[in-house]
Amino acid sequence: MSKAGFVALVGTPNAGKSTLFNRLVGERLAAITPKPQTTRFRIPGILTKGEVQYIFVDTPGWIGAPKNVWHHSLNHQSLTTAKEADVVVWVIPGHKPLEAFPEAIQTFLEGCATLIGALTHLDLLPPTERSTRIALWRSDLSPFPLKALIDVSTDQPLEPLLEAIAQLLPKSPFLYPPEELTTLPTRFFVAEILREKLYQHLHEELPYGTEVEITTYRESPEKDYIAATIYVEKESHKPMIIGTKGQMIKKIGMEARKEIEQFLGKSVFLELYVKVAPAWRHSQRRLHSLGYQLP
Repeated sequence: MSKAGFVALVGTPNAGKSTLFNRLVGERLAAITPKPQTTRFRIPGILTKGEVQYIFVDTPGWIGAPKNVWHHSLNHQSLTTAKEADVVVWVIPGHKPLEAFPEAIQTFLEGCATLIGALTHLDLLPPTERSTRIALWRSDLSPFPLKALIDVSTDQPLEPLLEAIAQLLPKSPFLYPPEELTTLPTRFFVAEILREKLYQHLHEELPYGTEVEITTYRESPEKDYIAATIYVEKESHKPMIIGTKGQMIKKIGMEARKEIEQFLGKSVFLELYVKVAPAWRHSQRRLHSLGYQLP
Protein backbone atom coordinates (compact mmCIF):
# COMPACT_ATOMS: atom_id res chain seq x y z
CA MET A 1 0.00 0.00 0.00
CA SER A 2 1.35 3.42 -0.93
CA LYS A 3 1.75 6.31 1.48
CA ALA A 4 1.28 10.04 0.92
CA GLY A 5 0.99 13.15 3.04
CA PHE A 6 2.04 16.68 3.86
CA VAL A 7 5.30 17.38 5.69
CA ALA A 8 5.76 20.85 7.20
CA LEU A 9 9.30 22.18 7.65
CA VAL A 10 9.20 24.65 10.53
CA GLY A 11 11.69 26.58 12.66
CA THR A 12 13.24 29.94 13.41
CA PRO A 13 14.63 32.25 10.69
CA ASN A 14 17.92 31.06 9.16
CA ALA A 15 17.55 27.58 10.62
CA GLY A 16 18.24 26.07 7.21
CA LYS A 17 14.65 25.16 6.29
CA SER A 18 14.85 26.32 2.68
CA THR A 19 18.21 24.65 2.10
CA LEU A 20 16.81 21.38 3.46
CA PHE A 21 13.60 21.83 1.45
CA ASN A 22 15.51 22.28 -1.82
CA ARG A 23 17.69 19.24 -1.06
CA LEU A 24 14.63 17.11 -0.34
CA VAL A 25 12.73 17.99 -3.53
CA GLY A 26 15.88 17.99 -5.67
CA GLU A 27 15.20 21.43 -7.15
CA ARG A 28 15.88 25.01 -6.10
CA LEU A 29 12.29 26.09 -5.46
CA ALA A 30 12.83 28.20 -2.32
CA ALA A 31 15.01 31.31 -2.25
CA ILE A 32 18.06 31.10 -0.01
CA THR A 33 19.96 34.08 1.43
CA PRO A 34 21.84 34.68 4.69
CA LYS A 35 19.16 37.19 5.73
CA PRO A 36 16.16 36.12 7.85
CA GLN A 37 12.58 36.18 6.52
CA THR A 38 13.65 35.31 2.99
CA THR A 39 10.80 32.77 2.92
CA ARG A 40 7.54 34.71 3.16
CA PHE A 41 4.95 32.22 1.92
CA ARG A 42 4.25 28.51 2.19
CA ILE A 43 6.04 26.70 -0.65
CA PRO A 44 5.03 23.12 -1.49
CA GLY A 45 7.44 20.71 -3.17
CA ILE A 46 6.58 17.13 -4.12
CA LEU A 47 8.93 14.15 -3.94
CA THR A 48 7.66 10.76 -5.10
CA LYS A 49 10.02 7.96 -4.18
CA GLY A 50 8.97 4.32 -4.58
CA GLU A 51 5.65 3.82 -2.82
CA VAL A 52 5.84 7.07 -0.86
CA GLN A 53 4.81 10.57 -1.93
CA TYR A 54 6.08 13.39 0.28
CA ILE A 55 4.52 16.85 -0.09
CA PHE A 56 7.06 19.03 1.70
CA VAL A 57 6.01 22.57 2.66
CA ASP A 58 8.65 25.20 3.40
CA THR A 59 7.36 27.85 5.81
CA PRO A 60 8.34 31.33 7.06
CA GLY A 61 10.59 31.36 10.11
CA TRP A 62 9.00 31.89 13.51
CA ILE A 63 9.41 35.41 14.88
CA GLY A 64 9.71 35.41 18.65
CA ALA A 65 8.70 39.05 19.14
CA PRO A 66 6.44 40.14 16.26
CA LYS A 67 6.62 43.89 15.60
CA ASN A 68 3.93 44.37 12.94
CA VAL A 69 1.00 42.75 11.13
CA TRP A 70 3.42 41.21 8.61
CA HIS A 71 5.32 39.37 11.37
CA HIS A 72 2.04 38.03 12.78
CA SER A 73 1.10 36.87 9.28
CA LEU A 74 4.39 34.97 8.89
CA ASN A 75 3.89 33.22 12.25
CA HIS A 76 0.28 32.44 11.36
CA GLN A 77 1.27 30.85 8.04
CA SER A 78 3.90 28.69 9.72
CA LEU A 79 1.70 27.51 12.57
CA THR A 80 -1.32 26.86 10.33
CA THR A 81 0.82 24.77 7.97
CA ALA A 82 2.19 22.75 10.89
CA LYS A 83 -1.28 22.08 12.29
CA GLU A 84 -2.54 20.90 8.89
CA ALA A 85 0.45 18.64 8.16
CA ASP A 86 0.65 14.87 8.61
CA VAL A 87 4.27 15.15 9.81
CA VAL A 88 6.15 18.14 11.24
CA VAL A 89 9.92 18.45 10.79
CA TRP A 90 11.33 20.96 13.26
CA VAL A 91 14.53 22.33 11.72
CA ILE A 92 16.99 23.36 14.44
CA PRO A 93 20.38 25.05 13.89
CA GLY A 94 22.52 22.68 15.91
CA HIS A 95 25.57 24.92 16.20
CA LYS A 96 23.96 27.53 18.47
CA PRO A 97 21.54 27.70 21.42
CA LEU A 98 17.82 27.21 20.89
CA GLU A 99 16.16 30.52 20.00
CA ALA A 100 12.94 31.79 21.56
CA PHE A 101 9.72 31.34 19.64
CA PRO A 102 6.08 32.31 20.24
CA GLU A 103 4.19 30.59 23.06
CA ALA A 104 1.50 29.28 20.68
CA ILE A 105 4.15 27.49 18.64
CA GLN A 106 5.81 26.00 21.73
CA THR A 107 2.43 24.69 22.90
CA PHE A 108 1.86 23.11 19.50
CA LEU A 109 5.29 21.45 19.43
CA GLU A 110 4.82 20.05 22.93
CA GLY A 111 1.62 18.34 21.83
CA CYS A 112 2.58 17.28 18.28
CA ALA A 113 2.25 13.51 17.82
CA THR A 114 4.25 13.33 14.58
CA LEU A 115 7.24 15.57 15.35
CA ILE A 116 10.75 14.95 14.01
CA GLY A 117 13.80 17.03 14.94
CA ALA A 118 16.26 17.88 12.15
CA LEU A 119 19.61 19.36 13.21
CA THR A 120 21.38 21.62 10.70
CA HIS A 121 24.75 23.39 10.54
CA LEU A 122 26.56 20.76 12.61
CA ASP A 123 29.14 20.63 9.82
CA LEU A 124 30.33 24.03 11.11
CA LEU A 125 31.55 22.40 14.34
CA PRO A 126 34.86 20.57 14.83
CA PRO A 127 34.33 16.83 14.12
CA THR A 128 35.17 15.97 17.72
CA GLU A 129 32.29 18.12 19.00
CA ARG A 130 29.59 16.78 16.71
CA SER A 131 28.47 13.66 18.57
CA THR A 132 28.69 15.48 21.90
CA ARG A 133 26.48 18.30 20.61
CA ILE A 134 23.88 15.84 19.29
CA ALA A 135 23.76 14.15 22.71
CA LEU A 136 23.25 17.54 24.37
CA TRP A 137 20.43 18.33 21.97
CA ARG A 138 18.71 15.04 22.82
CA SER A 139 18.74 16.11 26.46
CA ASP A 140 17.67 19.71 25.81
CA LEU A 141 14.77 18.63 23.59
CA SER A 142 13.46 15.96 25.97
CA PRO A 143 10.32 18.03 26.85
CA PHE A 144 9.21 17.68 23.22
CA PRO A 145 7.73 14.40 21.90
CA LEU A 146 10.27 13.85 19.11
CA LYS A 147 9.88 10.61 17.16
CA ALA A 148 13.45 11.01 15.90
CA LEU A 149 16.33 13.49 16.03
CA ILE A 150 18.42 13.42 12.84
CA ASP A 151 21.52 15.26 11.64
CA VAL A 152 20.56 16.75 8.25
CA SER A 153 23.56 19.06 7.83
CA THR A 154 24.60 19.52 4.21
CA ASP A 155 27.36 16.89 4.54
CA GLN A 156 24.88 14.22 5.67
CA PRO A 157 22.57 11.97 3.58
CA LEU A 158 18.83 12.56 3.73
CA GLU A 159 17.74 8.90 3.65
CA PRO A 160 17.43 8.62 7.48
CA LEU A 161 15.09 11.63 7.52
CA LEU A 162 13.00 10.31 4.61
CA GLU A 163 12.69 6.91 6.30
CA ALA A 164 11.60 8.49 9.59
CA ILE A 165 8.99 10.61 7.81
CA ALA A 166 7.70 7.65 5.78
CA GLN A 167 7.01 5.70 8.96
CA LEU A 168 4.67 8.48 10.14
CA LEU A 169 2.85 9.22 6.88
CA PRO A 170 -0.64 7.74 6.44
CA LYS A 171 -1.45 5.00 3.97
CA SER A 172 -2.94 6.71 0.97
CA PRO A 173 -2.93 6.74 -2.82
CA PHE A 174 -0.68 9.41 -4.30
CA LEU A 175 -2.23 12.88 -4.03
CA TYR A 176 -0.48 14.22 -7.14
CA PRO A 177 0.93 12.76 -10.36
CA PRO A 178 4.39 11.26 -9.62
CA GLU A 179 6.12 13.65 -12.05
CA GLU A 180 4.63 16.80 -10.47
CA LEU A 181 7.10 19.00 -8.57
CA THR A 182 4.93 21.75 -7.06
CA THR A 183 1.37 23.06 -7.03
CA LEU A 184 2.30 26.74 -7.23
CA PRO A 185 2.08 28.69 -10.51
CA THR A 186 5.15 29.81 -12.42
CA ARG A 187 4.57 33.47 -11.57
CA PHE A 188 5.08 32.69 -7.86
CA PHE A 189 8.61 31.42 -8.52
CA VAL A 190 9.36 34.39 -10.76
CA ALA A 191 8.50 36.67 -7.82
CA GLU A 192 10.56 34.43 -5.51
CA ILE A 193 13.62 34.85 -7.75
CA LEU A 194 13.17 38.63 -7.73
CA ARG A 195 12.83 38.65 -3.92
CA GLU A 196 16.04 36.69 -3.63
CA LYS A 197 17.92 39.23 -5.78
CA LEU A 198 16.58 42.10 -3.67
CA TYR A 199 17.83 40.38 -0.51
CA GLN A 200 21.22 39.76 -2.09
CA HIS A 201 21.82 43.33 -3.26
CA LEU A 202 20.05 45.50 -0.69
CA HIS A 203 21.40 46.07 2.79
CA GLU A 204 20.36 46.64 6.39
CA GLU A 205 16.57 46.85 6.83
CA LEU A 206 15.67 47.75 3.24
CA PRO A 207 15.05 44.18 1.91
CA TYR A 208 12.41 43.54 4.59
CA GLY A 209 10.48 46.62 3.49
CA THR A 210 10.23 45.44 -0.12
CA GLU A 211 7.67 43.16 -1.74
CA VAL A 212 7.24 41.90 -5.29
CA GLU A 213 4.04 41.56 -7.31
CA ILE A 214 3.90 40.05 -10.81
CA THR A 215 1.43 42.35 -12.52
CA THR A 216 1.59 40.90 -16.05
CA TYR A 217 2.64 37.49 -17.31
CA ARG A 218 2.11 36.78 -21.02
CA GLU A 219 3.35 33.48 -22.38
CA SER A 220 4.42 32.91 -25.97
CA PRO A 221 6.20 30.01 -27.67
CA GLU A 222 9.58 31.75 -27.86
CA LYS A 223 9.65 34.52 -25.24
CA ASP A 224 7.47 35.32 -22.21
CA TYR A 225 6.70 38.91 -21.20
CA ILE A 226 6.81 39.58 -17.44
CA ALA A 227 6.10 42.88 -15.69
CA ALA A 228 6.78 43.11 -11.97
CA THR A 229 6.31 45.84 -9.39
CA ILE A 230 8.71 46.20 -6.47
CA TYR A 231 6.96 47.89 -3.56
CA VAL A 232 8.83 49.94 -0.96
CA GLU A 233 7.46 51.60 2.18
CA LYS A 234 8.98 55.06 1.77
CA GLU A 235 9.62 57.45 -1.11
CA SER A 236 13.23 57.73 0.08
CA HIS A 237 13.70 53.98 -0.56
CA LYS A 238 12.97 54.21 -4.29
CA PRO A 239 16.38 55.71 -5.22
CA MET A 240 18.09 52.90 -3.28
CA ILE A 241 16.32 50.30 -5.41
CA ILE A 242 16.86 52.17 -8.66
CA GLY A 243 20.47 53.16 -7.95
CA THR A 244 22.66 55.78 -9.58
CA LYS A 245 21.58 56.13 -13.22
CA GLY A 246 19.43 53.04 -12.76
CA GLN A 247 22.40 50.76 -12.17
CA MET A 248 20.98 48.87 -9.16
CA ILE A 249 17.61 47.97 -10.67
CA LYS A 250 19.36 47.08 -13.93
CA LYS A 251 21.68 44.70 -12.08
CA ILE A 252 18.79 43.12 -10.14
CA GLY A 253 16.78 42.77 -13.35
CA MET A 254 19.61 41.22 -15.37
CA GLU A 255 20.45 38.64 -12.70
CA ALA A 256 16.80 37.81 -12.11
CA ARG A 257 16.12 37.48 -15.85
CA LYS A 258 18.97 35.00 -16.32
CA GLU A 259 17.75 32.86 -13.42
CA ILE A 260 14.12 33.05 -14.58
CA GLU A 261 15.17 31.96 -18.07
CA GLN A 262 17.10 29.05 -16.60
CA PHE A 263 14.06 28.10 -14.48
CA LEU A 264 11.64 28.31 -17.43
CA GLY A 265 13.98 26.98 -20.10
CA LYS A 266 13.10 29.85 -22.46
CA SER A 267 13.78 33.55 -23.04
CA VAL A 268 11.88 36.24 -21.12
CA PHE A 269 11.44 39.99 -21.35
CA LEU A 270 11.42 41.32 -17.78
CA GLU A 271 10.18 44.82 -16.98
CA LEU A 272 10.52 46.18 -13.44
CA TYR A 273 8.73 49.07 -11.76
CA VAL A 274 9.24 50.57 -8.30
CA LYS A 275 6.28 51.97 -6.38
CA VAL A 276 5.64 53.20 -2.85
CA ALA A 277 3.15 51.30 -0.69
CA PRO A 278 3.31 53.23 2.59
CA ALA A 279 3.74 51.01 5.67
CA TRP A 280 2.53 47.91 3.79
CA ARG A 281 3.83 45.63 6.56
CA HIS A 282 1.35 47.28 8.97
CA SER A 283 -1.69 47.18 6.64
CA GLN A 284 -4.00 44.16 6.70
CA ARG A 285 -5.62 45.28 3.45
CA ARG A 286 -2.32 45.63 1.63
CA LEU A 287 -0.95 42.33 2.99
CA HIS A 288 -4.11 40.54 1.91
CA SER A 289 -3.82 42.00 -1.61
CA LEU A 290 -0.22 40.75 -1.79
CA GLY A 291 -1.30 37.21 -0.96
CA TYR A 292 -0.49 36.99 2.75
CA GLN A 293 -2.69 34.94 5.07
CA LEU A 294 -3.72 36.84 8.17
CA PRO A 295 -4.68 35.50 11.63
